[in-house]
Amino acid sequence: MSAGKAPAAAPARLARKGSMRGRALGNRRGACPNGVAGEPEQIASLQRLLERKTTLVRMMVHDMKGPLSSIMANLDLLEKSRLRAQERECVETALMGCQDLFHMVQNLLEIGKMEQGQVELNLSIVDPEQLFREVVKKMARLSEQKGIRLRIECRSDVRSLPVDAHLLERIIHNLVLNALAYSKPEGEVVLSTLDGAGEGKIRLAVSDTGIGIPPEYQEAIFDLYAQGESWQGMKNRGIRAPGSVGLGLAFCRLATEQHGGKIWVQSTPGKGSTFFVELPTDLTPYGSGLM
Repeated sequence: MSAGKAPAAAPARLARKGSMRGRALGNRRGACPNGVAGEPEQIASLQRLLERKTTLVRMMVHDMKGPLSSIMANLDLLEKSRLRAQERECVETALMGCQDLFHMVQNLLEIGKMEQGQVELNLSIVDPEQLFREVVKKMARLSEQKGIRLRIECRSDVRSLPVDAHLLERIIHNLVLNALAYSKPEGEVVLSTLDGAGEGKIRLAVSDTGIGIPPEYQEAIFDLYAQGESWQGMKNRGIRAPGSVGLGLAFCRLATEQHGGKIWVQSTPGKGSTFFVELPTDLTPYGSGLM
């Protein structure tokens, strides 16, 4: 597996309030949310309306966490009771569906916070290989059901990585979940570490044997506001595209950029994809306690 050439690094965005604000609205003075020219008063009114709708959606999504957690807790208890094989299979399927929905809720809420610059990194020292093992353990049931092998392959000597452990685990989890969703039975998903491009960097990679992504869509799949057209374009070309809006990849980009890193994909349609996350190994923002 080749590490390939990384795209140009985006400016580091480390807990700066408002650093990602306005992606949905555009940066140009006088720009309308939908790209339609108008009077300043009309534009301001549309922006306020969009902000109110966005706030309402996030409140509704946040309120979903409580009932969903209750459902998951009861399904978990039911799974531990005495069940016939068919009943257990139904409970396990329902539980995995709830877990997928819970992850979508988490992604949407955290995307909103990161876009508004409301997320601050909570740094700790993480062993990348150990983090991989924890993700693989959590994904074992799903990989077994799909008949896909999960494998860890560490090529980097870096064993101490200063990151936000919660965000990094979510990044890797989303990438592995994506790989499992679009890999064929008897396929393989490989989690690996590689030396980064230059001193003080490490690359974490997730490779699959899935459907692959055409070159013209490999950038847009990380953009929350451009994904719909990308997936539709893939469907029009007869490529089986995701049924969801792809919140996971949008989350991965924002969370990676919060660390001053970058994420990209190398893929060949029909042969699989490799997602790379390159992170600095010497991240010590002010207030981290790691000076």
